[in-house]
Amino acid sequence: MTPFGIRVAIAAYEGTWASTLYTTAEIVQSVNLRYLTGVFSCGVVTPTEQAVVSYSGHRIAGDTTMADGVLYDWVVLPHFWGDLDRLIQLHPQISPWLQQQYAGGALIASVNSGAFWLAYAGLLKGRRATTYWRHIPELKARFPEVEWLVQQGLVEDSGLYTSNGQHAGMDLALHVVERVCGADMASSLTRDMTFDHRRYYDLTLFNMAGFRHHRDDSIHQVQNWLDRHYSGPVSFKDLADSAGMSKSTFLRRFERATGEKPARYLQRLRVEAAKHRLINSDDNIKAISINVGYQDISHFSKVFKSVAAHSPRSFRNRYRPRKKANRSNTQY
Repeated sequence: MTPFGIRVAIAAYEGTWASTLYTTAEIVQSVNLRYLTGVFSCGVVTPTEQAVVSYSGHRIAGDTTMADGVLYDWVVLPHFWGDLDRLIQLHPQISPWLQQQYAGGALIASVNSGAFWLAYAGLLKGRRATTYWRHIPELKARFPEVEWLVQQGLVEDSGLYTSNGQHAGMDLALHVVERVCGADMASSLTRDMTFDHRRYYDLTLFNMAGFRHHRDDSIHQVQNWLDRHYSGPVSFKDLADSAGMSKSTFLRRFERATGEKPARYLQRLRVEAAKHRLINSDDNIKAISINVGYQDISHFSKVFKSVAAHSPRSFRNRYRPRKKANRSNTQY
């Protein structure tokens, strides 16, 4: 995606929760107003020219339809409520449209049950995803080839983003804003919208999403292992052996796929985990350093600053909001 002129499509279908549809539109409009230019062009896309009826019973008219053949940079699939089999029959246009958008290079992001459309279109096959925990048993039964992650609030795999609730859906939109416009813009929007940016779920894996925009399955498997074991000792020779490669081949393929050398990737993964703890916990910096795999706090601070452009203390002071009393972790 380019820094300006990013085309955003927000899909609307029967049973759409309008609150999850318009959240993205309002966030990208906030970016446009801050830049005083059209960073994003955003429109509602419906399956046909006929308006759809939202969950609340209101009619939603599209700015364009899925038959118009427009390719987008970013597609959003809002949460919806309704019978899945009925919706498949009602909206046969959605699946081929999503396949077309993904093949054209679009990032596709779903809020809560919007992940159903990704799975039904076959785009999540062999990939990781999440949704609201109540939906996961049914989706596991329908789409067993998808690795459904129950405890993860946000998941990215190969340019496909899924989230487990309305708050996570807002984080999802802010993540794309951060990717396009930088962390300061995303942080500014967060403060101005006056919601608590701290989350009980860990954004570490989601913030590493950009390094998974490749199709090398062997390297994906190595990344999956590092996701689980980054805080412990890591032997790249052992990882190469487990992937059936020589160490030199492994190092070359990893960098070609991700754009980073394995050692630097591991540093980034640990720093993202540290960021989460700096913002969302009261742990001291030494404890966080040890928790993410660094026994030497001075080395941890040096690595952290090389990745995040701030010392751990400066990062906490800059990005951690004030605590709010009686904060609820409820997801909708």
